[in-house]
Amino acid sequence: MKKYLISSLLIFLVSIFVSSCELKTDSTDNPTNPNLINVTITGQVVDQETGNGLGSATIKITDGDTLTGTSTGSDGKFVTTFGLDKDKDLTIIAVKPGFLSDTITVFATTQSSVEVPLMQLQRDTSGTTGGGGSTSGAAASIYLFSQNDESIGVKESGSLENTEITFEIRDSSGIPIDIDHAETVNFSFGSNPNGGEYLYPTSIKTNALGRATVVLNSGTIAGVVQVVAEINNSNEAIKSKPILIAIYGGLPDDGHFDVASDRLNYPKLGVIGYQIDFTAYVGDKFSNPVRPGTAVYFNTNSGIIDGSDLTDDLGRSTVPLLTQGFPVDSVYGSGFFTVTAYTADENLNTLTTKTTRMLSGSPILTVSPTSFNILNGGSQSFSYTCSDINGNPMSFGQSIVVSVKNGNIAVSGNVNVKLPDTQSRSATTYSFFAFDTKPDSAEVKPATIVIKSSGPNGETSISISGTGG
Repeated sequence: MKKYLISSLLIFLVSIFVSSCELKTDSTDNPTNPNLINVTITGQVVDQETGNGLGSATIKITDGDTLTGTSTGSDGKFVTTFGLDKDKDLTIIAVKPGFLSDTITVFATTQSSVEVPLMQLQRDTSGTTGGGGSTSGAAASIYLFSQNDESIGVKESGSLENTEITFEIRDSSGIPIDIDHAETVNFSFGSNPNGGEYLYPTSIKTNALGRATVVLNSGTIAGVVQVVAEINNSNEAIKSKPILIAIYGGLPDDGHFDVASDRLNYPKLGVIGYQIDFTAYVGDKFSNPVRPGTAVYFNTNSGIIDGSDLTDDLGRSTVPLLTQGFPVDSVYGSGFFTVTAYTADENLNTLTTKTTRMLSGSPILTVSPTSFNILNGGSQSFSYTCSDINGNPMSFGQSIVVSVKNGNIAVSGNVNVKLPDTQSRSATTYSFFAFDTKPDSAEVKPATIVIKSSGPNGETSISISGTGG
């Protein structure tokens, strides 16, 4: 009897020990422990190579004591709950046949849901053992496997002039085709800049991993290239999506380097700190925009200018200039200033280009003669000027109007002028003539001619008086 009691006690203790060592499973929708708090766990499982969601992947979640599971939908996403009694680490395991499993540890709290980082499963390429037969079916789709570079340079640009693109051909189950199902892959351009770029080889047979590699070689014209892989078999053509690669321009060329702003003449004489943007336009010897990120440097003989900028995709480099009130250029004189841009060519020689701009001031009017006496049936010619204090022309949009206030006369000539965007002093001198409008009448009346200028530079007017008729 005593031995029986001892044996029973040992069996009872062993059963307790075994139970304590087992991993508990729990349906967290109805946790057995009322103190557990259900926490929502979401995530997605994708193919590491393609980024496509992997459906029907098994998801295991454990905190070391409890294990629960779910599976992904067709888009690779999953949603489940897990019962927590306190904040703790959870281990998430994703498993799918044909792929290597992935494990992620996340910290879960009872206060919020958990979003699992993207789980990327790598395809298992170890193959199968035994039998020695084929492990894939026939080709069904073509995917990009690898792309060495997203961009290359045109010929003689100093940049990489070619790049490799590798495609992977898969069967209907997503498995790379084996050597028994090898196919000839043809390569072509979907679109290209037609600058002499080419693909080599134009066709090749897939290797034992179901892959085919082509090399894109650049030409002399920048632009975007689309590379397409295609299999033409007896059933139907199988095409890849176009793979985009940019061909950028080369190094700066002196014949394709300029700097400018949007106007020649700004009505800002005397204004300190007015912003004018200056843009350098930089091309290579083939007239392509230079490679993005080419450095351009700037300086000016008046005001403040940002010292440098990098070119964009179109070879443009833009910096702001803040004006000085009264610029004086050593060549062009008062009201003018010069901006100079610098860069370097393929031989590291400094390239220079410059532009001159004007700040014009308020309009000043003069007229000659300053009086008149127009006889019956007669006329009188006049010349007048409209310029700023430096003798420079008004800016774009300034107007000059000549009118008659009273009397039996009219005017013709430069009597309604709209200023263009100009720096030329020829745009400061004008003329008109006044004539008797009633030659059949001997009546003489006093008359007034008014010249008025208005617009961005300001407003002013002058009058001349006389008689007419």
